[in-house]
Amino acid sequence: MSDNIVLHKQLINARILKNYGSWMYCNKCNSVIGYLCYTTYEYFMFSFTCNCGEHGSIELGSKESLGINASHTLLLKNGRLCCPFDQSPLFSIVGRNLKEYDYKVVCKKCINSFEEKIES
Repeated sequence: MSDNIVLHKQLINARILKNYGSWMYCNKCNSVIGYLCYTTYEYFMFSFTCNCGEHGSIELGSKESLGINASHTLLLKNGRLCCPFDQSPLFSIVGRNLKEYDYKVVCKKCINSFEEKIES
């Protein structure tokens, strides 16, 4: 993330093991919902419904970094969703612990933006 931009952080019914990355958890049942690579994103937004019924969200990074909408989808490589342009690992989702989720992530290296919504 850029040094000269104020970082935004908002967690609702969720927590992250470290400040801006690492394991992501549902606050209600403490289930692991994913893993965020803290050095490869410029902006990250993740909304979820956990299997326990909790609705939550995680928003991190610069709101000014909306990125360039990419027509490509993220690559799944070694269990991590990666940028299709520069292979940067961005995050992982533990789908078996979630009923549904959606995300938007902006890759720090190429500034492309990727979005997806998965519903059960």
